[in-house]
Amino acid sequence: MPEKGPPVFLDYDQAALDAAYDQAAYAPNREQLIKRRISDSKLACLHVGEPERVAYGPAEIERLDIYRTRHAAAPVFVFIHGGIHGGAWRSGRSKDFRDAGRDVPRRRGALCRA
Repeated sequence: MPEKGPPVFLDYDQAALDAAYDQAAYAPNREQLIKRRISDSKLACLHVGEPERVAYGPAEIERLDIYRTRHAAAPVFVFIHGGIHGGAWRSGRSKDFRDAGRDVPRRRGALCRA
């Protein structure tokens, strides 16, 4: 067993902390799930349409996707993908998560995805 390094969070050393965020260890069917999510997102886009992309920073990746509704004064559903189990966003694009709020505009709400 390799020697444990200095703690970086609680009693985790850097290697243990990195391993805790490695979703492949917890989801052996990860690739299948990613493909399903992307497929579902494409289908959802057929229902909600393309988003308005609004900048919150100078880089192209720093954009909010806003899916508007036709209803005035509608509530807003905000989806901020921080990754699974603690914020390890290491892959994916906002367009691959459209299905997270696909029913919101139909229910008289607006959707903002960060």
